[in-house]
Amino acid sequence: MTNYIGKMFGKFRRIIKKIELGGVKFANSPKCLNVGKDVLFLHPQHISFGEKCSIGQRAALCPLHKHMGMDYPSNITIGNNVSIGAYDRIASAYSVVIEDDVLMAAFVHITDHSHGYEDVSLPICKQPIIHKGPIIIKKGSWLAFGCHILSGVTIGEHSVVAANSVVTKDVPPYSVVAGNPARIVKQYDFEKKKWVRML
Repeated sequence: MTNYIGKMFGKFRRIIKKIELGGVKFANSPKCLNVGKDVLFLHPQHISFGEKCSIGQRAALCPLHKHMGMDYPSNITIGNNVSIGAYDRIASAYSVVIEDDVLMAAFVHITDHSHGYEDVSLPICKQPIIHKGPIIIKKGSWLAFGCHILSGVTIGEHSVVAANSVVTKDVPPYSVVAGNPARIVKQYDFEKKKWVRML
């Protein structure tokens, strides 16, 4: 009997969540997805979630899908236990992957593309998208308030991106980066078993 009640409660909770999301259909069927107020899902069929994820209010997840008549293979893939902060923006024309247990503060910006500007005879809004590669945020990382992760970047496992940093190149595992452009300021030394400041 207890098992039956638990299943019915789970089913009821999923129905309520669908109503709250306005019937949004993702690439998969997320389990235990908690969504704040006024979150934007642009082309949700290109977004997939693992289990037990949360999204803060007014965040935006925006796979591009089309631009200037071109189709893009845009995907946003989010692992288990990922916390996306309020007002965060994740934009993808190709691929953004956020692995398990990643924590994001508010106003984080992640984008795997930008606008071309090379042709001065055309407005920038009418030029092709430029792209340096996918973005991968490895498991257990922390993206602090207002940081920016740009195209082609991999953030290594258990790394920290400091507030307001702009990351333009890969971050090794177990590192802390800060600044614009971001540089390594600390790394974990497994022999000394402590974080070591870098010069």
